[in-house]
Amino acid sequence: MSNFNGSFARETWALYGAGILVIILRFAARIRQVGIAKCQGDDYLMINATIWYTLLVVSINKIIFGGGSNFMTPDEEAALTPETVRERITGSKWVFVSEQAMILTIWSLKLCMLSIYRRLTEGLKQKKLINMLFIWVACGFIGTELCLFLACRPFTQYWAVPAPDVQCASYQHYEITESLFNTSSDIMMLVIAIPLLISIRLPVQQKVVLLIIFGMGVFVIVSAILTKIYCLVPSLVTYVYLKWYFREASVSVYVTNLPALWSLLRDIFPHLKSWGFESNTSSVSGKAFPSSMGTSRRQSRTRVNPRSFNMQSLTRLANIGGDPHQLNPSQERINAMGEDILTYTAPRTLEIQRDITFTVEKESNDDLESGNLEDFVPQQRGETRCTSSR
Repeated sequence: MSNFNGSFARETWALYGAGILVIILRFAARIRQVGIAKCQGDDYLMINATIWYTLLVVSINKIIFGGGSNFMTPDEEAALTPETVRERITGSKWVFVSEQAMILTIWSLKLCMLSIYRRLTEGLKQKKLINMLFIWVACGFIGTELCLFLACRPFTQYWAVPAPDVQCASYQHYEITESLFNTSSDIMMLVIAIPLLISIRLPVQQKVVLLIIFGMGVFVIVSAILTKIYCLVPSLVTYVYLKWYFREASVSVYVTNLPALWSLLRDIFPHLKSWGFESNTSSVSGKAFPSSMGTSRRQSRTRVNPRSFNMQSLTRLANIGGDPHQLNPSQERINAMGEDILTYTAPRTLEIQRDITFTVEKESNDDLESGNLEDFVPQQRGETRCTSSR
């Protein structure tokens, strides 16, 4: 076994193991959140991607540890024997299988990510861009498949040794077509996502998590470009391209599933849900809250959980003061999208939540029994925090 073969096997199976672990944790998080019965389209797309991802790692190792393919130098062609011909025929069939597995893995992951984007951008103008990108990805898949099956005719020449047509051995036309649709759709995804990421008002710590995820998307694009360089540049054509093929597929798996891991960590470690947020307080003065306590006039400062009150009532009270920091609906929705990406969930109902300290003044039994909140006028200080509930 050559050094290249050994390092290739170690790297590809290590990347595959990490990918399968990430996928398992993703489904553990999803089942924990919504249950098996409520799995969505992107979950089934991930199952499909896992099948082809497995076939991809098997096929590229078969190529490396077999007798090669029908892509040969003149010296290798001159040295062919009946045994090596049989080995190269088998290897050439595995090359075709690996190309098909790569297409189905990458495009399943693209559709999975777009399904998540589409769900998260519900109600935003970016939804239209996502729909247009869906069409482009679908066209790319059809175009790539047609090119793979039509670039070499007759089809069986893909494993002819030696190949009568260079396209049947080099896959050159197919590689160019696949590169065009693959890299362009990845770039479009980033172009749509990055402006949203910049505008999201999240703590720096949580925004860094998003930056890391999308930064890995840049690595996917770089890997796709390097794959084609090692496939198409004559002086660089080697089996190194298979390494970059699998690196691209593996990092795509990680990028698509990492948000679910973050969601699982937030469930296991609840303090991560408020990681980076600072509690803001403001004073609200008034006369009465319903109470069964005594009638003596006194004041107390009470820490109140906003969720223990009707949110609509609190919102009405907060609007009396005209908070200058209140976000417009579009910004609120974008902020919710940022949190949804981190929690890997569908869009949620938005609420304006803040920590409030009430100064309660008790005067009489009549006031206590009335429970009238109309005289309460909040004196607002600090920032309003936009959160959402499922």
